[in-house]
Amino acid sequence: MPAKGESPYSTKFASPDIDHDLDPSSQMKKYKKEERETHAGPNALPYEMQNLPTYFGQMVDSGMQAAKTIEDILKTKDVKNKKELLKLKKNTEKMVLYLMQNVDYVLEKYTIGAKHVMDDIEDEKMEDELY
Repeated sequence: MPAKGESPYSTKFASPDIDHDLDPSSQMKKYKKEERETHAGPNALPYEMQNLPTYFGQMVDSGMQAAKTIEDILKTKDVKNKKELLKLKKNTEKMVLYLMQNVDYVLEKYTIGAKHVMDDIEDEKMEDELY
């Protein structure tokens, strides 16, 4: 039989002395890192902006259909003002291309998830400076 206090199940009063050498900073870094890695939520636009991707998607779809329709018209022989139609088609294609290249990039900056990512980066920098 083990002596009193040596059993892993034995209990005793905690010492009232404070251990000033205890440094929880490494554990806190670990917790923060795990939190950043595991608590990622979906990126969502604010309520006022949540319909914008649908609207821009419809604009891109309509622009592509319009350019295709103009292209089909340009293939017929009896078309008047062909230069103007060709210019309209090219400008429509430019508009569609612009929207496809820029809308997601710009709107992503306004997502709530992107804001949290920036906060996490700032927190990580601050932790590195402190510890």
